[in-house]
Formats: sequence, C-alpha cells, structure tokens
Amino acid sequence: MKNAHFLALFFSPIFSFSQIDFSTKTVELGNVKEAYEIRADITVKNTGAKKLYLLKADGEKGIKVFTSKKTIEVNDTALLVISFIPESAGRFSKEIKLFSSAQPDAVELRIKGNLEILKSDDKTACFYFGRPNKPVAVKEDAIVVNKPIEKRDNSNKMPDNSSSPVETKTFVPEPKKKEPIVETTHSKLPETLYKPNNLLFLVDVSNSMKDSLKLPLLKIAINKLIDDVRDIDFITLVCYADSVRVLAENINGSKKEELHTIVNALKARGLTKGRQAIIKSESVLINHYIKEGNNQMILATDGKFNFYSEDEKKFIAQQENNPIVMSVIGFGDDRDAIKNLKEIAEKGKGSFIHIKKKTNLDELLMEEVKERSRRN
Repeated sequence: MKNAHFLALFFSPIFSFSQIDFSTKTVELGNVKEAYEIRADITVKNTGAKKLYLLKADGEKGIKVFTSKKTIEVNDTALLVISFIPESAGRFSKEIKLFSSAQPDAVELRIKGNLEILKSDDKTACFYFGRPNKPVAVKEDAIVVNKPIEKRDNSNKMPDNSSSPVETKTFVPEPKKKEPIVETTHSKLPETLYKPNNLLFLVDVSNSMKDSLKLPLLKIAINKLIDDVRDIDFITLVCYADSVRVLAENINGSKKEELHTIVNALKARGLTKGRQAIIKSESVLINHYIKEGNNQMILATDGKFNFYSEDEKKFIAQQENNPIVMSVIGFGDDRDAIKNLKEIAEKGKGSFIHIKKKTNLDELLMEEVKERSRRN
C-alpha cells in the first residue's frame, strides 16, 4: 500500500502558464548487477515565461526525493534525485507524483529496472555529505515533509540550498585594465570580448562521485556551458576511475546534441586510479592547441590526487611553448584532499573552486572560463 510523503509549501503561488520539461519521465536503469540503494536523477527545465515552483511530491514509503532548487527561473534547470532502498533483489518499478506551479495535476515520474544482487550494507557508498537522516534547517519559503501520523523516516526533503558556496580562487595576475569591459551582446561569450576556448574536462567517475552534490551537479554545469559555447570553441571530455578514457576529443561547440549525449552518459563506477590522468589529458589538450586562445584543463574530483614531483616536471615539460591552464573543481570537505587539490591548481596556474553544497556551479564554471578567455 502506498503511503504518500507530502512536501508542504509555506507560500501559495497562483498556478501560472509556466511550462515544465523533463529530461525523461521514466528512468530505465536496466540490469543493476549489485546495489544497496537505487537512485536516479532527472533534469527539470522551466520553459515558460514565469518562475516555476516545485510544490510537493507523493511517493511510496521509503522513497526519498531531493532537488537542487525548489524555485526555477525562466529557462533554468534543476536536478531531481529519486532514491530508495530495495527490500529484495528482482525487478522494481517506483513512481512519484510531482506537483508544480506549472499545472494543477501531478506529473508521474518512474524509475524501473532489475536488481541482481541486494547488498546487505553499503558503508562505502557516498550519496550524502552528512548522515542521511540529518535534519535540514527550515528557511523561509522552504519545502519540507509534513510531520507524518506514524513514526517513519522523515528525510524526504526538497531543501533550499541556495546559499553561496565556500569558494577559493587563485588566479594568475593579469595586467590592470584601464576600464572594465562591458558586454554589449546577448551572448555570454561574445567573440569581440572572449578568445576561442580549447577546454578539456577531466572528470572523476569513481564510486564516491555518485553523490547528488557531485557528478549530477557537475553534469548540469557542463551541459549549461555547452549551451553557451560557440563554434570557435572546442571541448574534450576525459574521465578516470579504474582507467583513463577519452570520451570526446576536440568536439566543436556547435555540436551541442553530441556533447550533451556524452555528458549525460557519465556514470560513477570503480576505484580512483588517476595518477596518469592529468598527464594523458594534457597531451590530448596540447594536440589541439589554439594559438592566442584559452587552452584550459578543468579537473573535477572529490578526492586526493597523487601528483608527484616527477609528474609535475613532465606536466611542465610537455607544454614547451604551448602553455595551458589547469583549474580544479573540488567537491566535499575532506581537508587533506582539498589541500592537495589547491596545490594542484596552483601548480597548474589555474583556479580552485571548492564546492561544499548544492550551489550555482554552472555560473562559477562560466565565470572561470570567461576569466581565462577574456581578451586583454
């Protein structure tokens, strides 16, 4: 029997003519070999002319629903993460009904698949930064779960985590400009103001990156950047876990559908063995070097990265007369890992962006690319 989890609202918006689009309404996970917790993410986009509000979600007992934001601006996106712990192996089909200000009727979303082996425990899983049942402070206009009649898990929340992230940036000193540059076009990267970009994303896809605040958040940010790059820009995607794999090499920014498909297919799996990932990625980036352009590697990870002195020497030697910038996006709050990643960003003469919570990573990523590609 279904036991609905209601997400109550502290404000009462009038239903508007906003429209809501989903990346999919049914997530087919296929055959899952082994798992303790099943989870899937769906991207929600506001295609209407007004703000969109996520109001409440109904689902079976035990289903947890999280979102990166409850208020979605026009043409903006949010990430929904649906999670549950299966009681046994075998086929599963879980449904939630999502209510929004776009329409009075709920939209049905479903995750389906077949689980071969149910793990008895999953202490190594990393879906949350803290304890799963840790209460989230209720802020004004927050969406929270109504207090149930019977005692049960009360962690099914859509928290408003829109507070500013802890961000640390180390930029290469630039010559002082006589006056600020004013962007006069609608494009975020007008060619008159920003040089061509040769961007390589080096993405950690180890198991710990499954967290909804990590890989899914990064995928949204990269996808939004893809929407804004131009046909003079090129993107390479490299991932690493058990091995280093080049997923897309020097793809033109005009091929947005191809790039979106590759990014959306990124999944976290395996152990982290990334020592050679930087060196290999650097070689690929230099092979497509753009003179008088922004040649930049962006490493995204949540863990300590072994980058020894001999690796640093090889990193510098490979560049010769083709200097590149290596920036780092670091997730989580492991002090040793964060210190290590800061040092790598400094050695790469790039920025370090520290992400500790749900935030506007897409905006930070765009600002980083603009900072590096800005014409003097």
